[in-house]
Amino acid sequence: MKDTSKIVLDIISNIVLKKKRKLVKPEAKLREDLGLDSIKMIAISAMLIESGIDVNSTDSNVDLSRIETIQDVIDIADEIVNKGK
Repeated sequence: MKDTSKIVLDIISNIVLKKKRKLVKPEAKLREDLGLDSIKMIAISAMLIESGIDVNSTDSNVDLSRIETIQDVIDIADEIVNKGK
């Protein structure tokens, strides 16, 4: 079983600026707190796919532009992983 929370936190930690890494917590807002833009959201999506969490699969209708917090990303990743079982 994948630890989706750890995967998501690691991915986002690698995407954000070094000075903002201490802010990477489930309650952090992606845009306001971490300064992520749409390009970085696409990078997160690609890295999730590389780690085996296919946010682009036809079974999961994920609109990353509507995600606000890291917890939202974790919840979607959990849903995708659990759907695949």
